[in-house]
Amino acid sequence: MNEQYGKPLINKLITAIAVSLLILSGNLFAKQTALNSFVQEHFPEEYAEQQAKFGLKRQTTNSSIANQKVLVLIHGLDDPGKVWMNLQPALIEQGYDVWRFEYPDDQPIHDSARLLYQQLIKQRPLLGEQVEIIAHSMGGLVSREMLTHPEFNCESCLQRRPIVDRLIMVGTPNHGSELVRFRYLSEVRDQLFSDDFHWLGGIVDGNGEAGEDLIPGSHFLTQLNSRPHPAETEYVAIAGMLTTNELSELMLQLEPLNELGRKVQQISEPIMKTVGDGLVSIESATLKGVKLYKVTGTHLSIIRNIFEQSERIPPAMPLIQKLLVENKED
Repeated sequence: MNEQYGKPLINKLITAIAVSLLILSGNLFAKQTALNSFVQEHFPEEYAEQQAKFGLKRQTTNSSIANQKVLVLIHGLDDPGKVWMNLQPALIEQGYDVWRFEYPDDQPIHDSARLLYQQLIKQRPLLGEQVEIIAHSMGGLVSREMLTHPEFNCESCLQRRPIVDRLIMVGTPNHGSELVRFRYLSEVRDQLFSDDFHWLGGIVDGNGEAGEDLIPGSHFLTQLNSRPHPAETEYVAIAGMLTTNELSELMLQLEPLNELGRKVQQISEPIMKTVGDGLVSIESATLKGVKLYKVTGTHLSIIRNIFEQSERIPPAMPLIQKLLVENKED
């Protein structure tokens, strides 16, 4: 095997095996927490290097910025770095000042919201006084937590960070998702197919608390949804709807999991009734008082293509681009 490609492949296989063993061993959160502490103690330099990758990162050069509007892109749970592969270059080409927020997406959503708040303060000299956020999936919850939690919204807190003029949520599970119970399958995908793979990737991104936050009826969601929307921020929600063929295919994919118990059937039946994007139902994406747009596709296909060379335009893209040129509603 070619040494250049062999070592990364072996590392990925080791990571997959390690994650799989943790899943099968039970008491996953406790074991992952212990592993996190072990790595911090014995591999401090590599751990710090991975932590440095988190934060607000500018994607455009000063020479390419023709529009004063600043956009912050926030990914969701266990995203391997590809969710913005279509939208980001299109926005840069249009001259927007595009930033991406990278964060340990397995940690508690509140902790991710705190990091976002801190980064908005830190980068304010470059961001300016006003930004708009485009968030996919759980990224919408991170944004909402930052915008509404009292910890980040005292009078002096609001004066320290830029105003978030608009939050565009794409496939955000505002009321949770039952399928998050199987999220460890996506954790393996997250680490194996990341463009920036590192053997510590599955450790430094948290201990799985975000998955607990996303379960319908969780304490986090109950608290979040009890707060009023911020007066200075316009919320917009975009939800995906599976076609008949996509829904049938999803049911076929879930069928083998019945070996794990009847829980899958209990989960799939609500999906059939509330037809959403395969992970987030229309009901979950809906927020009272927030305008909801519906586009056809899966949780990922509404915002990105599978293959980079594809010329297909994800259906949420033109809608987002249209919203960006419209004035904020009074």
